[in-house]
Parts: sequence; C-alpha cells; structure tokens
Amino acid sequence: MDRREFLLKTGAVSVAGVGSSLLSVKDVQAADFKALVVVFLSGGFDGNNVLVPVDAAYGDYASARPSLALPKDSLVRLQGTHIGHQFGLSPAMSPLAALFAQQRMAVVANVGALVQPTTVAQVKDRTAKLPPFLGSHAEQEQWTQGWMGDENRSGWGGRALDQLPAEMRSRQPLIALTRDYTALLANTSPLSLGNSNGGANWGRASLTSATDALTSRVEWASRMQSGNAHEAEFARSLRSSYLDSLEFAKGQQFGSAPSGNFPDKQIGRDLRFAARHMAYSKQAGARRQIYLVQDGGYDTHTGQLSTDSSNPGLETRLSDVASSLIALDNSIKSAGMGAEVLTVVMSEFSRTLDPAAGAGSDHAWGNHWFVLGDAVKGGTVYGNTFPALKTGGVDDASLYDPKRGQWVPQFSSDQFVADAALWLGLSTEQTVAAMPNLANFAAKTIGYI
Repeated sequence: MDRREFLLKTGAVSVAGVGSSLLSVKDVQAADFKALVVVFLSGGFDGNNVLVPVDAAYGDYASARPSLALPKDSLVRLQGTHIGHQFGLSPAMSPLAALFAQQRMAVVANVGALVQPTTVAQVKDRTAKLPPFLGSHAEQEQWTQGWMGDENRSGWGGRALDQLPAEMRSRQPLIALTRDYTALLANTSPLSLGNSNGGANWGRASLTSATDALTSRVEWASRMQSGNAHEAEFARSLRSSYLDSLEFAKGQQFGSAPSGNFPDKQIGRDLRFAARHMAYSKQAGARRQIYLVQDGGYDTHTGQLSTDSSNPGLETRLSDVASSLIALDNSIKSAGMGAEVLTVVMSEFSRTLDPAAGAGSDHAWGNHWFVLGDAVKGGTVYGNTFPALKTGGVDDASLYDPKRGQWVPQFSSDQFVADAALWLGLSTEQTVAAMPNLANFAAKTIGYI
C-alpha cells in the first residue's frame, strides 16, 4: 500500500470499529476474580530498621548500628510473641500495625534469593550453590522476580499464569506499571504496560470517544495486514499497544473511583491507578491478573535517616509506601474486593547490620517481606528463627573481615511467591513448574495463606 492509498483509507474509515469497542461495560463481574499486586522496593530496603525486636534483643540491635538504630520508644509494637521475640515496626510503617492486629497483614522474616536450602556454614566453606552475582542490584532483582538465566528470561508471574487455562487469562493478565518487569515476562501470556501518569489520549486522538475521527484512524491502522514481515510486526505491535491503551483508558473512566487517600507520590499514583483498573477489569470479565508496581530509591549507602525532601531517606520513603498500601486496602474493601486481592511487598535484598561510612548501610542478603489481604493468615511473623543481631555472630554470613551482618535467608523468594501462586489457582505441580527451584525445598510454601 502506498502513502496516498493509506491516507485515503484512513480518511474514509468508519468509526464502527472503535465504537463497538467502547460499548458500556456490562456487569459481568467474574465470580472467580483474583488479582495479585506486587510492590517491589527497588534498591534493597533496610529490613533491619523495619522489623525490630523490642525485647532484650533490642540491645544487640542498638549496639550494632549506633548511627542507624531507631529509638525503642518510637517503634510501633506488634501484638504477640513470634519466633521467640516481641517486635515493633518502624514509625514509617506504623499504619500497617493496625492491619497486623486485624490479622490481615503478616511479615515473613528473613527471605531472599536462594537456589536451595543454605546454611551459614555452607556459605563460609563455599559448598553452597548460590544465585549468581549476590549483592548486585540487577541480577538479584531479576532473580527474586523469577529469572532463570539467559536461555529463558521469563519470570515467575508470567510462567505462573501460563499454567492457567486461556479463559482465565484472556483480559490483561499481566500489568506492569514499571519498566523493570522480569516477574511478568511470560512465554504465552500477554504483558500490558500501564502508565499512571498517562491519559486517555494518543496525541490528539481521544481513545474513549467513539466519534473521534483521529481515534477511528488509529483503530483502522491497527488492523492493517501485510505479507511483509516488517509491516506485519509493526501492525501487530500497533494493535497490541492500541488495545492496551484503550483498555487502560476505559479502566480509568469506568472503574470505581478509589476511596483511599493516596499520597501524591509515584507509588501512590501507581497503586491508585491499579485499584481503579482492577475494579474495572473484574466488572469487564477478567479472571486472573498480576500487577507489578516498583518504588525506587532504597539503595541507602548514605543519609539513610535523612528527612530532606530533596533527598529523602528510608523512613520518608517507607511512609509513602505504607500510606499508599493503606489507601489501596481501603479502596479494595470499599469496592467489595477484599477477598479477591492479595498484595505482597518485596525487594532484591536487605542491608548490612552495621552502618556504612556515610550514615547509611550496604548491600546484604536476607530481608523481611510483607503480605496483605483478607486471604492472609495475618497477625504473625513467619519464620523458624530470627537472626541474632550481632556482627560476626552465629547468623552472620559475611565472608570477609570486618563482619558486616548479612543474613542467609531461611525462606527463598520462590517459597514466598508460591503461596500466592496457589491462591491464584495453580496446583502444587504447576507452581513447581513455574518456579523450578522449588523442587529443592521440602516445604514448597511458607503458609501465610
């Protein structure tokens, strides 16, 4: 097709195609809708300052990190005794304490990247089979999101949904509100890239207007076919992008307005977008979805306790995260979807127990992750033991002197995710197929569902 013919056809196209895709959303409301929201704190947040013992072990914590330790009376106590300790959350995470008390939030202690069960002794005598490039942001972010190597770059979320019947993943099953989305890369299931800062327009084309001439031309162009491989791929990509953009635009127009008070930060805008879109998606007939949201800035080598708004430290950033999570939870409950949405909070690794030179901390390993929702067996800190908060202590896997305080995870990231995969509807066999390293662990899940 030459340029003249293309322009003639785009000028004459009917709006019937776009109009038919903008029919009012029918009240389908899939009875079996479930959505998993993954909040990834990129950079490696300092779990040692998020979950802190408030019993005698607080003294070890305070001694080990004199420039970073939070005052004991500032910590928000969690109800009960767990794995031999009483715990408090950092002040920034205090809104989550109420969810913990309601048994709708749980903490999983000391979880991270593992290939197989590993001990401190195995790390020190170098007999352990370890994930590649431990301590490297990019590799550990990919690993905790399910990367299996260059031969298969898909992630655990994509492979998990690949296991489900096609009718359960027919409507935007994988939605990334970030450009780092290894977890959602699939072999067959489609990936949709959302943008909470975007709108309903493509340039001057209003996607949600059935009478907009420019939109009708875009819609027509997205249906082009060609025997030329390059043109065919262009048309396929255009159509995929157009249909996703249209779906997102409809979600923000037709989805129930979130009732939560989301902070005007990127994490707040992203979770607000997700809350509204999943309400629309359920109504439009979606069955299974995974949303991936990323918040950055957690590589706190310096100024970890900074309250400077131009260079916010850990507490400031976590305060925005906690407020956004509470707003998401309130919106989900208001929409009557409390039992249908599960939210997990994870990161590529934690930070060293001892401080870095610049009033920060350095890269470590095992961290404390969170899970929220009606389906959670909450009010619990899951684990068998809690690390002894002493540099050079029995749980310190640091290989070189001086010892820094780096914990070998007691749970793998795959075990953490496996609970969510089973909740989404996978069998144990399908879950192991999606996360092959689970075969190395006797316990396939942590048990928080």
